[in-house]
Amino acid sequence: MQRYKHVYGPVLSRRLGRSLGVDILPFKTCSYDCVYCLLGRTKTHTMELAEYVSRDAVLDELERKLAEDRPDAISFAGSGEPTLNSALGEIIAGIKKMTDVPVVVFTNSSLLWKPEVRDNLAQADIISPSMDAVVAQTLQRVNRPCEGLDCETIYRGLQQFCHEFRGRIWLEILLAAGINDSQSDIEALTKAVQGLENLECVQLNTVVRPPAEKYVGAVSRERLEAIRAQLPGNVQIIASFFGDKGGGHGKKTVTADEIRDLVERHPSTLEGIAEGLDVEVERIRPTVEQLVGDGVLAANECEGKTFYVVTNPS
Repeated sequence: MQRYKHVYGPVLSRRLGRSLGVDILPFKTCSYDCVYCLLGRTKTHTMELAEYVSRDAVLDELERKLAEDRPDAISFAGSGEPTLNSALGEIIAGIKKMTDVPVVVFTNSSLLWKPEVRDNLAQADIISPSMDAVVAQTLQRVNRPCEGLDCETIYRGLQQFCHEFRGRIWLEILLAAGINDSQSDIEALTKAVQGLENLECVQLNTVVRPPAEKYVGAVSRERLEAIRAQLPGNVQIIASFFGDKGGGHGKKTVTADEIRDLVERHPSTLEGIAEGLDVEVERIRPTVEQLVGDGVLAANECEGKTFYVVTNPS
């Protein structure tokens, strides 16, 4: 079976069901270098738009994958900030010609001030922009934007996008303990949320996988509940404790490549890998152990759990 380079999953998502991932960037190419990033530190720190991954290559893989499986959603996330790929709009248009499966884009919001980026997102069904900080010093602490990006420009771009976009908008706020969860930061975020139109919901998240920086930790459930009560609108706590269900239920055969591809974009516990691929834990345990033994995967501890990560991402 030919390995996919740009498509992975589907994986089980609490928000999206069976979500087919699309990765349209080289590993860790991003306009941010977030301290909590589950994929580690950014390697290419940029806000330059380019066709980093070929539109035709992505659409070819999607066509082959959709011929063998119909997911509940097709989501752009993966190895970096997807809006950096200048061909994103053409890729979404190509997907719309293939299928009616909803298209979802997860974005850090940093480039929404660019008209071409907003245009590229226009045909998507759901956009999940993030807004972790609206105070300049806090933005530097938590997101570490590349040179040329500032807090005011990013927020105005998000405002403009929310005003123009006709699909569903799920605003995500990820909070890290002692970094962007102070009362003054929450008050600033509350005011900023009030300034955004057309939000279907606000989704609160925290650190649940090994972060880029070891000093970064999770905000407690109680603190998230208190913050939830302060924010306006439909506010949900999504802190996705992926793998809490104890794995999937399928009895299919899962290949080492499928496990590696999932973990490369989504570091997970053994139960999380099984849940994501919808297969019983014991059916993947020997393969995961072999991948660790071969040095393909490594085991890291976070919040009392063992997470598997790829040692040399492609």
